[in-house]
Amino acid sequence: MEELLKLLNACYPVAPELQVNLLHRLPREVHRTNKLILEEGEVCDWIAFIEKGLLKIYYELEDGTERVIWYHKEGDVIGSMKSFYQNFPSRLSIRTLEETHLRRISKVELDVIYEKFLEFNINGRKITEQYFSMFEDRVILMALPSRERFKMFRQEYPWLLDDPRIKDYMLAAYLGIDKATLSRYRNGK
Repeated sequence: MEELLKLLNACYPVAPELQVNLLHRLPREVHRTNKLILEEGEVCDWIAFIEKGLLKIYYELEDGTERVIWYHKEGDVIGSMKSFYQNFPSRLSIRTLEETHLRRISKVELDVIYEKFLEFNINGRKITEQYFSMFEDRVILMALPSRERFKMFRQEYPWLLDDPRIKDYMLAAYLGIDKATLSRYRNGK
């Protein structure tokens, strides 16, 4: 919970009463490796903070091919945002890639906190701004030719290249290129 409070306080100070309230509304969940925590077609009525672990957000094409939208790690906030905000069935799935510890809150509980602690709306807005900025960067990244995409990726997301949990086949899937092309780009070719 300490890391979540650091994130929130970096956005806007969190009063002690609100901290206690959050502690009670955000119990720790522990999920095993390869657990589907959101399946395509479900309404994502929650968002979560990752205390420990690695997850992927993805969708599947009709032929079963996965398209990874993002990898999320410790310190990130996750959810299927369109589903969360508009109460629509999600077109995305979220799966753990290792044992993962989350602090999850339902939309109903979050709305209660927003009403009771009006200043917390600032925290929510700041996190939402960060999240949607990240997705805009992702759209720009995917619109680039593959070599430029890799260059921007290397500059903007070095943690994905350096994290030993992220294997080359995972990076290739994320970048929409094959593993051989990724290897050439890594080697400067």
